[in-house]
Amino acid sequence: MGNQSLEYVTLDVFTQTRFAGNPLAVVKVPQSVSVTQEQKQRIAREFNYSETTFIHERVEGGSQNHWTVDIFTKDREIPFAGHPTIGTACFALGDLAKDTNTLTQGKFSIKAGPVDLVYENKRASASIPHNVRLHQATLGVSDLYRIQPALHTLKRNGQTDLSPEFPVFSIVKGMTFPLIQLPDLDALGALSTGSEMADVELDEGWCDLHGLCYYYVRLPESEDGTVNLRTRLIKGILEDPATGSAASALTSFLSMQGKYAGGQKIKYCVTQGVEMGRKSEIRLTITMTEVGGIGNVTLEGSAVKVMEGRVYL
Repeated sequence: MGNQSLEYVTLDVFTQTRFAGNPLAVVKVPQSVSVTQEQKQRIAREFNYSETTFIHERVEGGSQNHWTVDIFTKDREIPFAGHPTIGTACFALGDLAKDTNTLTQGKFSIKAGPVDLVYENKRASASIPHNVRLHQATLGVSDLYRIQPALHTLKRNGQTDLSPEFPVFSIVKGMTFPLIQLPDLDALGALSTGSEMADVELDEGWCDLHGLCYYYVRLPESEDGTVNLRTRLIKGILEDPATGSAASALTSFLSMQGKYAGGQKIKYCVTQGVEMGRKSEIRLTITMTEVGGIGNVTLEGSAVKVMEGRVYL
């Protein structure tokens, strides 16, 4: 590493309020600078956010508003994640594109595939690449009690308000979640971080689980039919204030269970991070296929810039 440097910004994603939502670092990589994947991993570890993205400058003469984006956690590169996609899209189309039109379109190339983008009124929407899978294995309620002992208090007269088992669902390979429905917001608030994590064997050929659990409560629908959900994502000692990939998985799973007609669009509003003091709002639209499968997954949210500076290589 020499004296080269890269510009970066940080944003809070799935919110329009600074110091709420989910923090993200976005590092600009110009054509004149060569950065290895190992260097990117070190930079991501230095930021210490749940994810850091690297947006590569458009090739001269290439497609307008088309960028290649790499996504890193503190430990590894991942094929897709929701809040990095939306946050980077808000930055790219609201700042880098410098387009004065009310509506701006663009595209990212990420490891999971191409992502079509629309940016309007300071909100980005992204067509999410998906390869959905409902795994044969489930998370049993006894394992859930091991992970979240406080949920024992939900037992009433020897009975429990919880299902005996919970589905395990992937939105893409490498992004898999046990989807745990809880009966009310009191149960959601009783959850805590801890040392125990989920351990479920996935179908053959699928990546490991990485210990994530996505908890949700169904709230009354809005007048326009939007399905409202409150969620939390906990992995061991960590909690995530907004998880677009998990929200994409959950809403895809619920849509598949709902027996909707082909071509029908189901709108969701997912609120996460309330218990952390970092309220986030994630919006999704799921479009069904004729055979009851998932056609399109559109993820939508806003972001606000918090910091900017340079990373020295």
